[in-house]
Amino acid sequence: MKRQFKLSLTAFAIAQCLSLASAQAQETQEQQDTTKNAQKAQPTDANKQQDIEVLTVQGFGATLQRSLQNKKLADSTVEVISVDDIGQLPDVTITDTLARLPGIAAERDRGNASTISIRGLGERLNLATMNGREIVSGEPSRSVRFEQFPAELINAVEVYKSPLASNIEGGIAGLVNMKFVNPLDKDKRQVNLSGHVMDYPLADDIPTADSDGYRTSFSYVDPITDKFGVAFGVAYQDQPSIQRDVTSWSYNKSPAEQGDVNGDGVTEAAPWGAQTATKGGTNKRIGAMTVLQWLPTDRLQLKYDLFYSKFDIKEREDQLWFDGWGNWAGSNDWNYQNASNPAQIVTKADGSEQIVAGGMLFGGSHTANNSTWFQKNELVSTGLNAEWQGDDWTIVADIGYSQATIKSKWVNISSSYDNADATLNGMDYSWDTRGEKLAIGSAYDIGNTADYHMDYLQVNSDRDLKDDMVNARLDFSRIVDFGIIDKVSFGGRWADREKDNDVVSWQQSVLDTNAVVDAGTYSMGSGYNVPVMYTMKNWSQVVDSAFGGIDSRNDHEKLTSDYLDNWNVKETNNALYLMFGLSGELGYIPYTGNIGVRYVRTESTSSGFDQVPNTESVVPVSYDNDYDEILPSLNLRFSITEDSQIRLGLSRAMSRPPLVEMRSGLGLNQSNTVNTASKGNPLLKPFIANQVDLGYEYYFAEDAAFTVQLFFKDLKTHIGESTSTINVGGDDYQLSSPINGDGGQIRGFEVLYQQAFTMLPEPFDGLGIYANYSYTNSNVKEFQPSNNPLPLAGLSKNVGNLTLWYSKYNVDAKVSYNYRSEYTRVGSWDPSELYTIGSEATVDASISYQLTENFKVMLQGQNLTNEASTSYFDNDPSRPRGYAEWGRRYLLGFQLSM
Repeated sequence: MKRQFKLSLTAFAIAQCLSLASAQAQETQEQQDTTKNAQKAQPTDANKQQDIEVLTVQGFGATLQRSLQNKKLADSTVEVISVDDIGQLPDVTITDTLARLPGIAAERDRGNASTISIRGLGERLNLATMNGREIVSGEPSRSVRFEQFPAELINAVEVYKSPLASNIEGGIAGLVNMKFVNPLDKDKRQVNLSGHVMDYPLADDIPTADSDGYRTSFSYVDPITDKFGVAFGVAYQDQPSIQRDVTSWSYNKSPAEQGDVNGDGVTEAAPWGAQTATKGGTNKRIGAMTVLQWLPTDRLQLKYDLFYSKFDIKEREDQLWFDGWGNWAGSNDWNYQNASNPAQIVTKADGSEQIVAGGMLFGGSHTANNSTWFQKNELVSTGLNAEWQGDDWTIVADIGYSQATIKSKWVNISSSYDNADATLNGMDYSWDTRGEKLAIGSAYDIGNTADYHMDYLQVNSDRDLKDDMVNARLDFSRIVDFGIIDKVSFGGRWADREKDNDVVSWQQSVLDTNAVVDAGTYSMGSGYNVPVMYTMKNWSQVVDSAFGGIDSRNDHEKLTSDYLDNWNVKETNNALYLMFGLSGELGYIPYTGNIGVRYVRTESTSSGFDQVPNTESVVPVSYDNDYDEILPSLNLRFSITEDSQIRLGLSRAMSRPPLVEMRSGLGLNQSNTVNTASKGNPLLKPFIANQVDLGYEYYFAEDAAFTVQLFFKDLKTHIGESTSTINVGGDDYQLSSPINGDGGQIRGFEVLYQQAFTMLPEPFDGLGIYANYSYTNSNVKEFQPSNNPLPLAGLSKNVGNLTLWYSKYNVDAKVSYNYRSEYTRVGSWDPSELYTIGSEATVDASISYQLTENFKVMLQGQNLTNEASTSYFDNDPSRPRGYAEWGRRYLLGFQLSM
């Protein structure tokens, strides 16, 4: 769906930011000018002989300037966000920071920027590290949700878009490395304290939601002596979790499953059903980090770091499920033909037909589902690093441990609807998919709470997932003088990982039919043409009184579906690398860079259960797999002039298969018109790509640059969900399973322009701009639907960011516009679930005012245009999937620095 930039709201946000500067601003001009005196920095590498002038600039402009200098001197194509002091990143989470960088787009979950795509490649193809160590994930795949990392605790973020032989393999799209502060880099103690209150106005429309929240952080960095330093930080957030949505279920796509409502001899696809839903709850997050840095001798440095994060999510959900719309094998032809809302049928370009609106006199049904989602995530990442510098050699040893867990369950009270008149005369449901949001209606008022009766309590997927990794690496390097080779590095890495997914589901009957239910109804809000919602105001009390509470998972045996969703994957990775630093001249053009090769071996074991044909029994199975890869890389930086340079990168990269897709387990289903089967693929090989990067960078001031990057990736193999036919026990099944299929080419470009307009007259000399745009095109397709395959998962052709900022008179303000065109999403827990998410354009704004040298107040607004998330099925916009909105968000707070 096309999105238009809402200029009036953005202009309003800019005006609000600029109008909040107080009358004290002019009085602080002399102090502000003093802080802008330039200081000369020493060259960081004698061979490169580059002088960098560092300005003491404050606020968002300072972050951009420092990051630009790091980008300029990087050994490969990299994006960098760096701040001088911990707690100074101007965002709520690291994902917000990453989403402003060229070629990077974020996906929203619960309204928060969560996972990312890099250069059109989705979360399955990027890798996350912390202080150079790979981190595990509470997701079933390998992808990392970056919103679990508070921006207040991160000192720098690096996004490597072209690989180095010395970096960990695994990210064809890119490698994201988050770094903590080094206490001994500071010359004095630093203490930061911040606090914010939150307001989410959408909560006013949802009875189960609370609009208020807060977040706070504290950090302490202290170089206690010249030899020992410590850093500690903690951030806590109690965030409202709010959502309202209308979602269509999938379509009966096979002609054998369809009916012929209009009798023209051509069957029609129809949606299975739909749901309306609201969500209100809390998303509590605590994050903590510590760093201990010690120099026991002049040659040896020891550094220990620890990061801990915990999410505690509890969300009350009200849902109405409308079922039975699917006209399976014509079983509902009469109901469609006699409904008061006649079926509206369209003919597609291929001659097939589809019902886009209609109704059912009899045959359909709806239930009220009032539930609570419980989820707790924990992540620990810790390690010890030792660096020894001899006369010639530098040796670095590192050992780390990372663990992620998730415990979650969905507890639902299902209530059926029973109205005597509707049963006798027909409910006469109606629906229409042709608007911005799905419209649903019925001939009878379904808002009478007396017509609903509790049926059962369902605990769906009480999940206990655990992901552990131990890793170690050893690196050697030394400076040499051997022609164009100025440095040699080599080393190795070992990692052992295990991910285990354990699931139990069960149903509980009503024990007390006289339990009191404080029921009510409410409207979804303006713009929604759907029936009123049914809610239980005393949900927790109903669970206790009517069902005797929620049973323990240990009280129930696993169902067949549970066994099929229980899996374990163990993986051992070994890597060796050799890399040479390069420095020389090509003609009269000096260059620096590196060339190297990385050898990788991976061994895995996948365990699970297969279903026995024609039974509900399962048998344990286990599969072993292994593969080797050789990954060469070359990165060169040509200094055309003092201010401009050209980058060239050549490499071969890999990304390992998502762990959930490596699961074993074969499930069989004969309840549908067509027999179906599903399983993982423990024998998957990795994604492989040959890559070329070419870029031009022009730095025309310390805080200004124009860069262009061209990139090309030849994806040799792609992993995706495919459909085939298998025979099990004498019966044919339509099997859905991930495979290594054909790849293709991915090509595109990125443009970056940033500048502080210090040449303008006062007061406009505090203005600045940060803008980037990326275009990506690819002939790589997913393997579904077979007749019209979706584009490569995560690929948005157009991604852009425009940030206007102002920093002067102690005011630091910015307005950001982010755009992402439509893209394919692969289901996280169910990779066979593929759909398209529509284009999105969001606007955020913030302003802070430095009341004193150490104290400032801040105001932030997120999603100011109230951008919703839209999606559709089957690579076909006429088959809408969902419309979800999270509303606007406002934060008011302070920061105290000492």
